Amino acid sequence: MNSRIYIGTIEHRRHLPLVHELSYPIYMFGFDLDDLPRLNRRYPLFGYNRVGITSIHDRDYLYPGTMAMGQKIARLLDEHNIHEPIASVMMITSARYFNYVFNPVNFYYCFSRENLLIAIIAEVNNTFGERHPYVLIQNTSASNQWFARYQATKVFHVSPFNTIEGHYQFYFSAPGDRLEIRIELVQQEKKIMEAILRAHAIPLTCRNHITTLLKHPFAPHLSVPRIYSQAFKLFFHKKLPFYEKPVPGSPMTLAKQNPSFLEVLCQRLVLSLFKKIEKGCLHLTFPDHRTMILGQANSAQTADLQIRDFNFFFRIVFEAEIGLGEAYTAGEWESSDIVSLLKLFIDNRDRFSDGNMIMSYLTRIQERLAHDRRKNTVKNTPGNIAAHYDLSNGLYAVFLDEQMIYSCGLFLGKDDSLADAQARKMQRIVDQADIKPDHHVLEIGCGWGGFAVFVAGQTGCRVTGITVSKAQYDLACQRVKAAGLTDRVTILLQDYRHTRGVYDRIVSIEMIEAVGPQFLGQYFRQCNALLKPGGTMVFQAITIADERYEQYCRERDWIQKHIFPGGHLPCLKILNTTLSDKTGFKVTDIFHMGLHYATTLAHWRKRFESHGKEITGMGFDREFFRKWIYYFSICEAGFATQSTDVVQITLGR
Repeated sequence: MNSRIYIGTIEHRRHLPLVHELSYPIYMFGFDLDDLPRLNRRYPLFGYNRVGITSIHDRDYLYPGTMAMGQKIARLLDEHNIHEPIASVMMITSARYFNYVFNPVNFYYCFSRENLLIAIIAEVNNTFGERHPYVLIQNTSASNQWFARYQATKVFHVSPFNTIEGHYQFYFSAPGDRLEIRIELVQQEKKIMEAILRAHAIPLTCRNHITTLLKHPFAPHLSVPRIYSQAFKLFFHKKLPFYEKPVPGSPMTLAKQNPSFLEVLCQRLVLSLFKKIEKGCLHLTFPDHRTMILGQANSAQTADLQIRDFNFFFRIVFEAEIGLGEAYTAGEWESSDIVSLLKLFIDNRDRFSDGNMIMSYLTRIQERLAHDRRKNTVKNTPGNIAAHYDLSNGLYAVFLDEQMIYSCGLFLGKDDSLADAQARKMQRIVDQADIKPDHHVLEIGCGWGGFAVFVAGQTGCRVTGITVSKAQYDLACQRVKAAGLTDRVTILLQDYRHTRGVYDRIVSIEMIEAVGPQFLGQYFRQCNALLKPGGTMVFQAITIADERYEQYCRERDWIQKHIFPGGHLPCLKILNTTLSDKTGFKVTDIFHMGLHYATTLAHWRKRFESHGKEITGMGFDREFFRKWIYYFSICEAGFATQSTDVVQITLGR
């Protein structure tokens, strides 16, 4: 028989961002797969697919199920377009010991009839019950030092102290009398860490088997405690940054984790909600690939939800609407059409009680308190605005039109460009405000200067634009200078509450969402004071339906938590009441544009998606990218279902 026992040490060395080393003794088995049935018959302490003091079970390796390992390997290699027959496989692994084992990694040396190496499979396991096979076929070893050398992109989460970035360098000796395997993690051409197995072989005889068990009685049971103890040291003592486990992103990741008892309970609760769907049809796919159809099977309104991780159910039960968005950001669910799915949820939310369960009560209180702490006081406003608008001017340039107008456009037809729709919207505001060449216009919330440059160029008027975003201020000043309008356009880094003077016209485009319910009266009183008698103000505002406003005010939503801290959507009733009670303004026109915003957001989302590599190159990670896709999608769904609206309101004084 070719099987043997390898006795040696494993060393872990972390080089960046700090130095940490660990070394411990270990024994592993080198099984020739053809030997397993004979070992099962001849060695009383060893079992193959049966209970033994030491045992190997096919179901513990590669694909789930009891298919023989040789067949699993052939299937895996076939999926990687490796069709050469495998004559023998040497597997390096730890066996079950008293029916327990945790193998951080298993190795399979696959040989041809001529005893030539065809491939090596490195099957990596994590403590979440997931496994991923790296099929290594491009042997780049050009020296006698290593039998085989490979490189593979890292796609699987193992350690909470490493991101899923970079690549592995694998180095293998032949599986002979001595064994050395080295794995290096490299990120941005820097070695982050390495693991080294060094061992010598002894024949796998009955005597050697028993002797090894007696010398190392607890070794198989120490892997997980050792992992946790080192994690404790790295996190609490050495303060190494901790990264949450993402949902597996590779289709080759095998044996996804089974749901915990709590996740099973949460799954039942969420399904009880989904079963209340009356409008439309939901095609649901579970992490274990089970499917379910809910709602009206023959409905023209259909959507699909592919749940990739059972933690999805926990988030929905305990975090409600916020949990849905956070689960998407984390990669715990997908859909072929996110907007259609969110529209279906919105259409059925009265049946769902907005997705709120009693278990999320404390979480919702906590979120509400956190939101209240971010209200847009003079002190808080710069930080709230910077959290969204100061991310990167380059980021916004990727998905906005050339004028960088970050508000609803006005479309005449489906073939309209985003730039045309934005110009049409701005022209309508100019017309509604009746802006003349001799007017001095105040723009509250001027963004990157797009409207200020537009209106000054169109009418010859003077414009003062104010913003509290430093990034917007800097770029707006540059654009004014580039347009040759410094004599007519002034950009100020200033809060509206600090603005002085009087103006012929006031324009504010989707800035009121950053005011907050506590300050609406103050905002309109300030506008009233800044506007000359006989003047006109036009403001564009995103609104929420009157009947949903009270509920909306009681809770924090995903947008407020992750996109617009301190943000608040007023309703038309509150706007009208505030204007009549706090100012001398008269409403002369209200123009509804909600469906136009759904189209605007669709343009932004598609442009954002098409520039994924460019956005990643700016330093934004996968979670950020998914968060913004969800942001565009949930907003588009809200406007498409008229759950939210956007209005241009013209005021006279």
